[in-house]
Amino acid sequence: MMCLASIMAMAQVNYGKLVPLHVDGNQFKDPSGNTVVLHGVMDTPSPYFNSYRWGNSCNDASVASCVNYFDKLFTAITDSTNGAYCNLFRLHLDPCWTNGNATTWKVDSREKGTGEADFSKYTPTRLTKYMRTLYWRIAQAGMKHGLYIIMRPPGVCPGTIYVGGSYQKYLMDVWDRVTKNDSILKYSGQISIELANEPIGVRMADGSESDQALHDFFQPIVDKIRENGFKGIVLVPGTGYQSNYRSYIKYPITGDQIGFAVHNYAGWYGTSDDSYNSQTSIANFGNQVPVVFTNPIVITEVDWSPQNTSVIDHYNEFNQPVYKNYGTWATASTSKWGKAYKAILDYYGNISMTLTGTGDFIDIDDYIYRKKVTPAFKTKMEANGVDPYEACGVACFQWYKDYYTVNYAAAERYQPINEVPERPFELSKEWFIPNILYENSATHTATMSLLKMKANGFAGWRFTEEPGIDLSGYNYLVVKLMRNASKNTFFRIYDSANYWAEPCEFDMGNIKELKIDLHDLKTASGEILDPTHIRMAGFTTPVNDLSVYVKDVFLSIDGETEATAITAPVADTNQTDDAYYDLSGRRVTHPTKGIYIKGGKKILIK
Repeated sequence: MMCLASIMAMAQVNYGKLVPLHVDGNQFKDPSGNTVVLHGVMDTPSPYFNSYRWGNSCNDASVASCVNYFDKLFTAITDSTNGAYCNLFRLHLDPCWTNGNATTWKVDSREKGTGEADFSKYTPTRLTKYMRTLYWRIAQAGMKHGLYIIMRPPGVCPGTIYVGGSYQKYLMDVWDRVTKNDSILKYSGQISIELANEPIGVRMADGSESDQALHDFFQPIVDKIRENGFKGIVLVPGTGYQSNYRSYIKYPITGDQIGFAVHNYAGWYGTSDDSYNSQTSIANFGNQVPVVFTNPIVITEVDWSPQNTSVIDHYNEFNQPVYKNYGTWATASTSKWGKAYKAILDYYGNISMTLTGTGDFIDIDDYIYRKKVTPAFKTKMEANGVDPYEACGVACFQWYKDYYTVNYAAAERYQPINEVPERPFELSKEWFIPNILYENSATHTATMSLLKMKANGFAGWRFTEEPGIDLSGYNYLVVKLMRNASKNTFFRIYDSANYWAEPCEFDMGNIKELKIDLHDLKTASGEILDPTHIRMAGFTTPVNDLSVYVKDVFLSIDGETEATAITAPVADTNQTDDAYYDLSGRRVTHPTKGIYIKGGKKILIK
């Protein structure tokens, strides 16, 4: 059980206040110096790839429904109460929004591609427009849910690209426009850029092969991005569909904030369900991706599910047969290939990852139509008598949660203070967080704190990740205002760090004082909150620009006077059967309303 000595002051995780990350050696770190390893999914705003759930065309009329669709996905993949612990999203700037109907971009004959590799219809003005109206809004929605964002360019690389060629000019224009967007520049610590998707071969301008080609192709693009003022992390790809990075050791990309974007599928790096020795996999990865020793890595595409039939479904990038599975690009099992893959992550310790699609992490239709957060492929595999852990959905639900407990940003992690705070619900700027959700503000004076609340914003206190603050030794939390609260003013208490979890909510409309019984905390649906691990508390309103004049918030035994000079609970080692003790083992001389221990049993005094 956690005592007040372990309380941690928490900063916010939300849009605009998701703490910026930077590169330090071969790690991502937050402003407090904590090592951060991120985990999430990739997706693309495409009617086809989104199964037409939000529409069938990429135009102005579809923008709102598309953004709304992704906001729903972000709610699901960050729903930690149901086991979803994503904190990273790779956003494809899908070419359906940036391409026009006519050929508008000059393409060298040797760089012509088909499908998503055809960039001849790229229309720069469409990118500028939809960067503002669509892509930024999707990124914004993701950050509101605590997701760091990686942006990748529209489409994929043609088979071979050349230094000084039309594709380099295309990428130069794409990133020039993206990094001239004020919002992208403003949140460059939360938004990262992945320069290209799956280069196969990169050659010098004259067509010759050279170890210098990758550097000469991508360095000018990095320089342009920095020239525009983007200070965030830039992720550089390698050749061979993002599997070969050896030439960067001889000709490194120069500048700060450089990481590398890598892909990994079953059959790559000499590892598959037929050959999955962990040490071999680690060695092969280090040999092909030696930048893992010098820079942080994000595996921006990976997925797997076990073989379902003996029918060949397709051939992968290296012309290896891929047998039909439960719905992923790669066919493999967690207990075989996945074990070796995870060994790479754990051995190097600086590899973040995004699954190739949201549908590789959750069952999208289960959430969109039934509001259930279900790991991908779980239902189908269980119906077929197959352990669902063998696919990436269930496996990553478990992995992401495990990683989240040790590798997350400072907005979710602070060192415990050394001394017990007298007032854990202090209204000072050191303790009170106005921007837990949205851009609220707080002005503190000697007599009160004035809150200016945005619609659906949340302002208050956050406590340590696990298990939270223990309030079971107190009977009441008292909230006092300087004047009666306006209608639609509410106070919430959470026993979860997830804002979207169901709280215990109290209506403060037209009252000045709220006395909360800490031993009778129930949500609207009747769920009981545990006072031994309270995670968040604070004010919210559905009204925009609402003012709340807060006088005091304090813990109390009798509901009237503040329990000041709080000390850490010390259990009475000489307990007797006729005495009352609180849930931390401290003797209570004059018990009031609440839950106590007497004679070794819990009793309730009403």
